[in-house]
Amino acid sequence: MTKGLIFIFDHIDFAILALLRENSRIQWKDIGQKIHMTGQAVGNRIRRLEDLGVIEQYTIVTNKAKLGLSITAFITFFVESANHPLFQKVVMAEDAITEVHRISGEGCYVLTGHFASNEELEAFLAQLLNHGNYRVSLSIGKIKS
Repeated sequence: MTKGLIFIFDHIDFAILALLRENSRIQWKDIGQKIHMTGQAVGNRIRRLEDLGVIEQYTIVTNKAKLGLSITAFITFFVESANHPLFQKVVMAEDAITEVHRISGEGCYVLTGHFASNEELEAFLAQLLNHGNYRVSLSIGKIKS
């Protein structure tokens, strides 16, 4: 994408995105029926949204608890050195960590992790101590995805 360009998105683009968020496997013709366009026109819109980087990927959402990952931890991490790339490499390699955000305010990063047991969480936290300190909050219930 070229710097400085402004792209205009209309209500049709937002309707397509809403339908794809509901079901990323929906057929273009089915989207077209819902928004009164042809499947080909919907496909052109979707390709444009992909090319512009609005649609970054198609994925599924899994129920972590049903997969045996019943502990969801939000870890605020405080890096003690200037070696952020080493810390980032460690968390990127950890399958239990599903999100990593660089943050402002208190802490340097917020991590979201899903663990099968307290022991698994403790082992990961022990690894983190090589790079800094942390604060952990455990989820007691998911309200919205």
